Order: sequence, then structure tokens, then C-alpha cells
Amino acid sequence: MSEVVKAEVPKALAEKFRKRALEIYGYRRGSMKRAIEDLMKRFIGLGRVDWSSLRGILKSELSSVELQHRAWREID
Repeated sequence: MSEVVKAEVPKALAEKFRKRALEIYGYRRGSMKRAIEDLMKRFIGLGRVDWSSLRGILKSELSSVELQHRAWREID
């Protein structure tokens, strides 16, 4: 099942997006659709944090749970 999403954006932005999308996904049918789907998935996933990448980097008096709570407050 799919849904149509419409939005008005500045012409210059749309042209830059189209050019970049076609460079990445190729000059074939469905490239723009794939680019927009990928963009939406990335946007939705922004709230996720990869804590494993921070292992050993943070030096703090706070516990790991306290650090996580502080980080989540900053995201919201």
C-alpha cells in the first residue's frame, strides 16, 4: 500500500535535490521515489542513538543511565 505525499519547496532546492538524487540513484525510472523514501526513513530514524560508538569516549562522573537520560532530553 502506498500514499501520495505532496509538498511545495523552493525551486532551487528541488532542482538541487533532483540533481543529487539522480547522481546517487541513477538516471532511471523510480530514482526520485527511492531518493525520497530514503530521505524519509533517515528523517524518521534521527531519534536513534548508537551508544556503542560512544563506548570508551565519554569520561564523566555520571552513570551510563544518567548520560543516556541527559542525551535523550537534548534530542527532544
